[in-house]
Amino acid sequence: MANNAECCKFLRLFWYHRLISQFLQRVYPGQLPTCRRDAFNVILTVDFTDPQDVLIVADTLLSFVKRKLAIRIGLVPLTSNQHQLEHAKVVYHLLDTYGISAAMSYLEAAYTREKLTTPTAESFKTAVGERKVRTDKTALALEDVLKPESYKDQIEASQNWVRRLAADSKIPPMFVDGVALPRDENWLQSMSQRVTTDLQILQQGIFTETFTEDSWLPLYFLMQASARRNALIVPEDEKTLKIFDVNKLVGENHYILNILPRIEADASAAKADWGHMILIADLESKTGEKLLATAAVFREANPSIELTIVHNSGPEAAEPGLSKDLFSHMSKNENKAFSHINDLTAVLTADLAAPGQQVQDHAIEYWRGADPLIQTLGLLPGQNAILLNGRLVGPIPNDSEFDEGDFAQLLSYERAKRITPVHTALEALGLSDNVETPLAAAKISSIVAISTISDTPDGIFEQASTLRMSQFGIWNSTYTAMETGDALTASIHLTVLLDPASQLGQKWVPILKVLSELDGVYMKLFLNPKERLQELPVKRFYRYVLDSKPTFDDAGALAPLGASFKGVPQEALLNLGMDIPPAWLVAPKVSIYDLDNIKLSSIKTNVEALYELENILIEGHSREIPGGAAPRGVQLALGTERDPHTADTIIMSNLGYFQFKANPGYYKIDLLEGRSAEIFNIDSVGSKGWSPTPGDENTEVVLMSFKGATLYPRISRKPGMETEDVLEAKPESKMDFVSRGLNFAQGILGKGTKSVEKEVQAEINIFSVASGHLYERMLNIMMVSVMKHTNHTVKFWFIEQFLSPSFKDFIPYLAAEYGFKYEMVTYKWPHWLRAQTEKQREIWGYKILFLDVLFPLSLDKVIFVDADQIVRTDMIELVNHDLKGAPYGFTPMCDSRTEMEGFRFWKQGYWEKFLRGLPYHISALYVVDLHRFRQIAAGDRLRQQYHQLSADPNSLSNLDQDLPNHMQTILPIHSLPQEWLWCETWCSDEALKDAKTIDLCNNPQTKEPKLDRARRQVPEWTVYDDEIAAVDRRRKGLPPVSASSAGTEKNTKSRTLEVEKSSSTVSKKDEL
Repeated sequence: MANNAECCKFLRLFWYHRLISQFLQRVYPGQLPTCRRDAFNVILTVDFTDPQDVLIVADTLLSFVKRKLAIRIGLVPLTSNQHQLEHAKVVYHLLDTYGISAAMSYLEAAYTREKLTTPTAESFKTAVGERKVRTDKTALALEDVLKPESYKDQIEASQNWVRRLAADSKIPPMFVDGVALPRDENWLQSMSQRVTTDLQILQQGIFTETFTEDSWLPLYFLMQASARRNALIVPEDEKTLKIFDVNKLVGENHYILNILPRIEADASAAKADWGHMILIADLESKTGEKLLATAAVFREANPSIELTIVHNSGPEAAEPGLSKDLFSHMSKNENKAFSHINDLTAVLTADLAAPGQQVQDHAIEYWRGADPLIQTLGLLPGQNAILLNGRLVGPIPNDSEFDEGDFAQLLSYERAKRITPVHTALEALGLSDNVETPLAAAKISSIVAISTISDTPDGIFEQASTLRMSQFGIWNSTYTAMETGDALTASIHLTVLLDPASQLGQKWVPILKVLSELDGVYMKLFLNPKERLQELPVKRFYRYVLDSKPTFDDAGALAPLGASFKGVPQEALLNLGMDIPPAWLVAPKVSIYDLDNIKLSSIKTNVEALYELENILIEGHSREIPGGAAPRGVQLALGTERDPHTADTIIMSNLGYFQFKANPGYYKIDLLEGRSAEIFNIDSVGSKGWSPTPGDENTEVVLMSFKGATLYPRISRKPGMETEDVLEAKPESKMDFVSRGLNFAQGILGKGTKSVEKEVQAEINIFSVASGHLYERMLNIMMVSVMKHTNHTVKFWFIEQFLSPSFKDFIPYLAAEYGFKYEMVTYKWPHWLRAQTEKQREIWGYKILFLDVLFPLSLDKVIFVDADQIVRTDMIELVNHDLKGAPYGFTPMCDSRTEMEGFRFWKQGYWEKFLRGLPYHISALYVVDLHRFRQIAAGDRLRQQYHQLSADPNSLSNLDQDLPNHMQTILPIHSLPQEWLWCETWCSDEALKDAKTIDLCNNPQTKEPKLDRARRQVPEWTVYDDEIAAVDRRRKGLPPVSASSAGTEKNTKSRTLEVEKSSSTVSKKDEL
């Protein structure tokens, strides 16, 4: 943005070197090649009285210099008040007289001593120290430096620069290679992305020899930068742009737009220069009148622009003036457009006679016809704005002078960004002749612009590419392309490049087949396989419940939709899953087969399964207003009119994410009673998008779409709560006890207001997960073993989507038989969190990544017990176990079976070096203090670490174990006594007598099947299995098994799965 001599007056930090080819060296993403040569420019405004700004300069930016990055850094001091001015003079003097080290030393000293309000002699003396004065420079005392006339030229230059580039906004901009970007909390990331993009441009220019050794590389970018900037026109963030669909605006306001004052574009103007501008102004105000006069001058200089004038009267009545004059002119000329700009100028400068009352009334009625248009644009009465080809600039502040240069910059900016690219594309497609007016061109450009801009910040959703190209037109299609449809008559053209042996190719092919069968679609499919394959990568087969037309049965009824797999491998062990829309929660409803272990050669018949859409998600990304930080730990409640608390959850620090499972209906989202409601207010649930819009100030949600609902709640702090942390417990005062006693007394007497009662949970809460009939059989046995050893109330929690229909059918009978409660829970894997492709690893992820959000907030403690465990103690002991302030407790791996020493991976290689004496814990049994877990945001930290580590596919081989063990220096693990988990693989036979639980973990030496081990190792396992089989027989109305056949009777819940799932690879995973 700044490319003139004023830049020479900035505080510049830079390095020089040659070797332009160094920019072509390969580096890691986010890194810059090590080349000490001018390449990139970053200019920041700095408030030297702001500790945060000083820290950025003295720490972050100085580190760039020390690392010798090819970035030239400019600092422009803000000098809007006396203290800022004084600090700027001191820094200018130290830099000019002693060098950059003195200036940095001064800032560090002032920051360390927390004396940034005004310059101090102490900090000044520390900066000067024993440094030598530069040649031809004069050292000054602090009093002389602060004199009014000192460094006047530099101060004026910086003020002019700030004013010219509108750099004094609330969130100050930074300029990276001439592009304005917001210097918000993510400024380093924004700067890195911009520099990386520009590096690619430089690399391409160097490779093609556009740049030579004599080229000054920054010139390429700075020559394209504007010499001035209006923040309303050129925002720091393109996502803040307001773009409206001109076609929709015209359709809704067709009549009024045809009779408003307007000047059509010159008939001789080139189509490439066309533009459609609507000026909205309060014509009875001096500001509005001046804005219209400036627009008239601009229109005279740009005859290719079509200008329409809209009067937006202020809230207070004004004397008749320009609006009445324009109405009178339009009435006399039958609402025809001005034939020439001079006619409009004549109206603006004429001194017409005051109109009568009747004319005034007609004029008011005339201009009121544009009120719907003004309201659609979100403007309040009296506000001024400009709409150019759908891009809204405004409201324009009354104290902001929008001159002819600003109009010219707006046109230039919109042509470069949106208008000219669309016109070029229309010409390339041969459609430009169909665009007959500037208004038609504006309709097209606005629609294209809307399709390329999302108001949500980067990183929340995966952004679709906005790149448009026609390179496929030159591809050779002689042998590798297939075509369907008629290219001449089709309204939709699809060109697809596909690797047929890839997983993505397998997903696309059935969808593309359906699309190709639709009318009006032309498809050209290019096959692009890899040249060599070491193994066939196709390990997944996809079919979609999707048809190009309805089908009917023999009776003429609409046939039900379904997907059918034919020709799949018969000997391979398969599992069946659903590839569903992001907002759906789906689970199998009906199937007699084990859908996780399908071997078609063994079944000898068709496998059928019916899935049910159980819930649709309400999810969102919330933020604090102002600031935009994620309100981590804030608790939300979802309710209806009948039940104000149907579900609750917490907001993650990860992108402010939250989700509720729901069904179509009308809901309300509130803050949960407690710390969240004490500190925050919900300003809006943001149902209309990320950016605030009129009418979006409510907390109601209507879920009426299969796409679900994505919300962007805006949450603000209550007065006096600016520094409160919702995760910190509030100390109780004496009045709290008095209030609690009063509430208790009111409850006894039946008085007081009704509040949402906290759900009473069971004394023992056990969480487990199983997939496949074999593990469900063992899960049943584990539950019975728990109930056999306790007299306390017990509730089991299961992740629903992994359970088979047969288990869900049977569990109510088992619960009634043994007197426990159960609940199915689920949490949709968030779209922004790196997903697992293997089902077993997905299960491991659910065991550890969502503990803070899987369960109701009223649940304080939960115990995870693996399905293949047998419990031999009262689990209330573990519930009452003191975790010493840790969020969870795990049992360390056993060391007592010496013959397994060579298999203890945690004592070798990476883990030995990482743990440094800390224990490695097994995840087959652990207890979680959910209150503490949420209080220290443990879930957020686990997810952040997982997301980073999982980028390497070779990391986290045992996800649910490796992750908490890897983080135990940050999230401490309380080591449970060894007797809490005994496993024959790792623990000695002598330790078995003290075991509270027995885990059937795999043995890498013997590879003994789990069922054989269970029967050999745990005598009560068979007893429990027979009991469960008897319950199942009673459920089915079958007679009990006789004593003679009891020994041979098999548990019908296991069906055919006495044969366990096998694998060609041996995992070091212990419990599954």
